[in-house]
Amino acid sequence: MKLYYSHISPFTRKVLATAIIAGLYDKIEIIDLMASGTFQPTNEFKKANPLAKIPTLVLANGEAVINSPVICEYLDAKSVMGSIYPTNEEAYFLQKKFEALADGCMDAAVLRRYESLRPVAQQSAEYDEKQKEKMALSFAYFESMVSKLGTSEFFIGEISIVSMIGYADYRFASENWLAKAPNLKKWYDQVRVLPLFMQTEPKK
Repeated sequence: MKLYYSHISPFTRKVLATAIIAGLYDKIEIIDLMASGTFQPTNEFKKANPLAKIPTLVLANGEAVINSPVICEYLDAKSVMGSIYPTNEEAYFLQKKFEALADGCMDAAVLRRYESLRPVAQQSAEYDEKQKEKMALSFAYFESMVSKLGTSEFFIGEISIVSMIGYADYRFASENWLAKAPNLKKWYDQVRVLPLFMQTEPKK
């Protein structure tokens, strides 16, 4: 399997953490399309995924699995070790909700990053504020749900939340997103140093 990715992407981080839990990390060839410092999609990559979005997992038969939730689900289905989904139905859908909200927050953060790269005269402060509000509401929600988050066994929800916080810290460190979420910060500080998350954290 080949994984087209960016070492900065929070969506990639979800996939890498899932691969580790599933015991498949060593079976994946990683191709960093940001290795040069800018996104450089290859023709092979664009053929595999017409949307040219990362991460994209290309299987041995040439078929591509796209979109991080789908890739994570695929890797979980092929797992030779653990699972990123709880077996209890209620817990499963709570984890999927966590994943969806964290992904939405990451989308907002990535859009803010893209906006900041536009010529200054073309940037919209109103647009940035709308995305920033989505991030703020997401952090507030997860602050209220800390008691539901695991500290030793991690499912897709926790993985997505760590990816979300890590990217916010990476791109918007000066905004100190955890300052208004002390319980979430305490949880994050506890789990971020574990091997699973140390191995997958964004590289500067």
